[in-house]
Amino acid sequence: MKKTFKAAAIVLVLLLALAALFACVQKGEVSGDSMTLVLDDQNSDPVVIQVDLNAMSYNEETGLMNVLQSLRLQEKLDYQATDSGYGAYLTAVGGLSEDAAAGRYISVYTSVEKDKATFEGAENYQFISNEGSVICYPSGVGASAMSIEDGCIIVITYVTY
Repeated sequence: MKKTFKAAAIVLVLLLALAALFACVQKGEVSGDSMTLVLDDQNSDPVVIQVDLNAMSYNEETGLMNVLQSLRLQEKLDYQATDSGYGAYLTAVGGLSEDAAAGRYISVYTSVEKDKATFEGAENYQFISNEGSVICYPSGVGASAMSIEDGCIIVITYVTY
């Protein structure tokens, strides 16, 4: 009887451990997802940051501002933004900062199709890596509304007017 009780106790402990493991997985989380964040000051080689999206409880509602905030909390990147009434307006990211007197402003490009700008005359950004070339488009939405997907590339650079 002691052997049966001991075996049942071991099975119960194993089942509880498995249940705890599966209970920790939050709805919407996916494993192995990552994205690329590129900071290009247009004077030197771009800074390329590989972002582990799962390190920030990534799900389908995760956006660019979530990624920037996560990188700030991990002390990997700093940024400054103001609330424009339409969402966050980026004024500095990493070593990039706007200079209104010089007519230089932060510009964001994306490989996410649904966030692509539709206005004519928009210049694209070609990101070249060891894996190949990807065309990124000017974002048609603000930084607060930008989507993040597994494998996407977000480029933050300057535009001058």
